[in-house]
Amino acid sequence: MLFYSITDCYDLVGTIQIPDNCPDCQNSNCLALHFYQKRIETPFSKKISKKVSGILYCRYTQTEISPVLWTPGIEYYFETEKRKLKLTPSGLHFSKWFYILLLLPLVLIGTAIAYSEWENRQYTDQNALIEKIQTGNKVKVMLSLIENHQTQATGNTWLLVTQLETDTIWLKVHKDFNNQQDFDFDLSNDNFNGETFKASLPLFKKRTLAGFDYTAQQFSGYIMDIE
Repeated sequence: MLFYSITDCYDLVGTIQIPDNCPDCQNSNCLALHFYQKRIETPFSKKISKKVSGILYCRYTQTEISPVLWTPGIEYYFETEKRKLKLTPSGLHFSKWFYILLLLPLVLIGTAIAYSEWENRQYTDQNALIEKIQTGNKVKVMLSLIENHQTQATGNTWLLVTQLETDTIWLKVHKDFNNQQDFDFDLSNDNFNGETFKASLPLFKKRTLAGFDYTAQQFSGYIMDIE
């Protein structure tokens, strides 16, 4: 739940001296009326009200005179002078944080959509390249090594295409096998010195790495990238 403070502020918009006797100390020429316009502040907005309040101050006693002690004459001065004031235009104004909170979800949604479109484009482009696989291409594979129908290891590596036939593809395995997402593979041809896989070309073009002997499968994988 979001909590934020609401602050009532009162801005001084005018001061006048009035000749009436102070209703408290009875001295003359010691009264000043201060006029204040109400403003409501939150972290997200500022609302300026038309409401004007007044404070009667006695310079002689240096105290504020309560409105219950105001005489009709003081009341008259207050109402008359209040109408002459140049007030700040009332209205509601929003802060930059309001617009940030308003726009942030739209920016996040737009970014997510753009990233999704970019990923789809990347995937489509990769599919097109895999469909046209050639000798010398290198593919990144999420590879599982299998023995006696049990997965022995799973990780990422690269394979070098060394030969193509009608329904068969031969691939040489990179020396490195790692499941870290940011692992830096050196794709120099000299590093493809591992085992050679003989796999199904039609399945490969569908991003699946699999051999022909399904009953004694030694490897399986998913094509993630191509160079």
